[in-house]
Amino acid sequence: MNNMVSVLDIMDSAFYGSQRNVRDEVFEMDSSLRKLMDTGLTPDDMKKAQDVRSAVQAAGVILDKLFA
Repeated sequence: MNNMVSVLDIMDSAFYGSQRNVRDEVFEMDSSLRKLMDTGLTPDDMKKAQDVRSAVQAAGVILDKLFA
């Protein structure tokens, strides 16, 4: 994300474009990590990528709950 966005500021916003942008950013991060993992990584790098991907997926779940 190029500009810092406060999730608290957009959580109750009637303008869902900002919320969609944040969700799209998290989805893009997850997709990029999955593609990187599919290229083949060393065991250490794979573990790091899995940990980062788990964090990104957790962020997605949190956003779903906040924006519901």
